[in-house]
Amino acid sequence: MPPKGKKYCCICSNYRGKIVEKKSVTLHRFPTNDRVRRVWIQRCRLIRSDYKESKYNLLCSVHFVGSCGPSVAHTIPSIFPNKTFKTSCLEEVILNEDLDQGKCAKTSVEQPFVESNYPIHHDGENGHDNTFKSSESVLDVSLSLNDYAGLPSPIHKSTYRHQYTQSVIDTRSIGTQTDEVRSPIFSTRSTQTEITKSDGSSQVNLPVLTYEDICSDDQKLLFYTGIPSKDMFEAVFDEIKEDATSRTTRKGGKYSGTSGRPRSLRLIDEFLIVLMRLRLGLLLEDLAARFCISVTTCGDVFNQWIDYLDSQLSFLIMWPSREVVDSNMPQVFKDKFPATRVIIDCTEIRTETPSSLQLKSLMYSDYKSHMTWKSLVGISPDGHVTFISDLWCGSISDKQITKETGLVELCEPGDAIMADKGFTIADLTTPRGVRLIIPPFKKKSVKFSKRDVQQTKDIANVRIHVERQMERIKNFRILQGVMPITMSKRASKVWRLCAKLTNLQPPLVLDK
Repeated sequence: MPPKGKKYCCICSNYRGKIVEKKSVTLHRFPTNDRVRRVWIQRCRLIRSDYKESKYNLLCSVHFVGSCGPSVAHTIPSIFPNKTFKTSCLEEVILNEDLDQGKCAKTSVEQPFVESNYPIHHDGENGHDNTFKSSESVLDVSLSLNDYAGLPSPIHKSTYRHQYTQSVIDTRSIGTQTDEVRSPIFSTRSTQTEITKSDGSSQVNLPVLTYEDICSDDQKLLFYTGIPSKDMFEAVFDEIKEDATSRTTRKGGKYSGTSGRPRSLRLIDEFLIVLMRLRLGLLLEDLAARFCISVTTCGDVFNQWIDYLDSQLSFLIMWPSREVVDSNMPQVFKDKFPATRVIIDCTEIRTETPSSLQLKSLMYSDYKSHMTWKSLVGISPDGHVTFISDLWCGSISDKQITKETGLVELCEPGDAIMADKGFTIADLTTPRGVRLIIPPFKKKSVKFSKRDVQQTKDIANVRIHVERQMERIKNFRILQGVMPITMSKRASKVWRLCAKLTNLQPPLVLDK
């Protein structure tokens, strides 16, 4: 039984959303074009003698060629339960001019409905005759063919992509209004277009979302990419684009702009794909639908760019000199912890369970009660990431990961490292003349002194910034949830790249 509240076809028992031959049924209103509407009504009456005309009637997509509803090539219904018509467009259609009164007027041969591959709208009431040109979108055509909107004003016509020239209109839902209205940004239907790229190649399938759609709004740009402004985005892209063509190619030159098959997307849109996957955690299937490429191509683009960006954007995380740290140190550190060189902490990312028993024991985290990867993060007193380690197995201790990453060796005598109580690394720092700032430990049966309480508060008030920075990194949603074990080869690169991008955001610690 169909769900309650569903709308049905006026000819058969199909309802919207019903699956027929592995396709979802859509319902379409009768067109407002007078001649096309009369042909629809005539064929409905030939099938059902009791058919009554109503403005609420809907015809399902199954009655059209391909079960996709009306299109430019097939504007009228031709497939019915007990009869299939030879013609599916207005060419050579025999139309009775007065079916309601039972009169047999002269039959006429309809003028071709399709001219130069685009539909012509004949409006019998107001005498308009408009040809839809290649620059008009499907939305413009649909609005013009329905009487509730009238003819669109030129200044309101869709500028779907102002920098491109549209060459072919999507052939679905022309001349009718579908019962559902979908947002064009998230539609999985690709609009056939052709754009010319800087390397001379052409892109046929235009993505439903490109850089130009989001660059004018800084909030939208931050949402999709994690980069706070257009100027910063273009500065980063200018830094990497020179070598991107040659270094983001696959073996055999499939994505090379000079040899082999041309790229499916522009460089800036490939860069956008990578940032959207990092920031929003989108699946490859979702990105492939948005950018009108195959899932395999999307995966290759992501993997190649991750390898490239990991080395090309290495300048975003650098170990600063003592002078640089002092010149940018907030006043709260100058007053209480002026020797602080770096604030460190560890964080973990959940991942899938590996099949190897040995890896299971190495990756299991008692703290998270899950399989995890672990990383050491270090920030300067002003909040910028100055040190980021690779991802290690989740069972490694804070002390061991600090020792293995060589963080202490980067510090100079007289520097101070601020950390949590778990970093019992005094045996590593003291021989190098580096001070360790951690909260005091409570002794058995001895209460904290007032000095110990105050010291704990002071350290907690400034050490919290490393927690805030790790939250910024994990706002890249690819790191949230459970990361697939298949990403293990590039997991460290993904982690480091997310950390690098956070350094493009405004300062974390504001000096009042």
